[in-house]
Amino acid sequence: MLRLKRILAILAIAITFLAPLPAKAYDAYYSKIALGSPFTYFDLEDIYGQRWVSTFLRGKPVIILTAHRYQRYELLKWAESFRQAYMIPGKAYVLWVVNLRKVSWNTSRQVIYDQWRGFNASVPVLLDWDGVIGKSLRVNYNVPNIIVIDSYGRLVMHEMHSYNPSVFKAVSNKINPYCSNRKLRRGRRGDSN
Repeated sequence: MLRLKRILAILAIAITFLAPLPAKAYDAYYSKIALGSPFTYFDLEDIYGQRWVSTFLRGKPVIILTAHRYQRYELLKWAESFRQAYMIPGKAYVLWVVNLRKVSWNTSRQVIYDQWRGFNASVPVLLDWDGVIGKSLRVNYNVPNIIVIDSYGRLVMHEMHSYNPSVFKAVSNKINPYCSNRKLRRGRRGDSN
């Protein structure tokens, strides 16, 4: 009888520890952000150690590019086009976010820093070790993602496209209204404005 109790206790402990966990345990904490809602707070470091905090990026729109690392050459085309159209004139921040949540445990951080520094992207490359950006939008990393946050920190666009000059032009036309630096003019007394 004592032997049977021991066996049952061992089985109960084994079942407790070997029970399958939910496949998406993080979903309870992250729900997909709707367009027009405030974007998730992020505090990410780029490959050179500079911190990029979402609350410090107010005043200009933020264009975030992300995809699987195998899509990096496709994303490089997007990054270069956005850099020329928005970053150089100072209309918006352009950031490339790399999701490193599922990096192998035996890969050192220094190897990852060295690989991305060697890639020499034309825009800041941010390392998202916890997958904050991907979790908040349920990103499909098989296709380049273009995420646009307006100057007030609200999500205004999330699209997925492969690069093509005509597709870039169409996406750019959607982004342009958020990048206009026009200030509202107040009418003087007697003006009809």
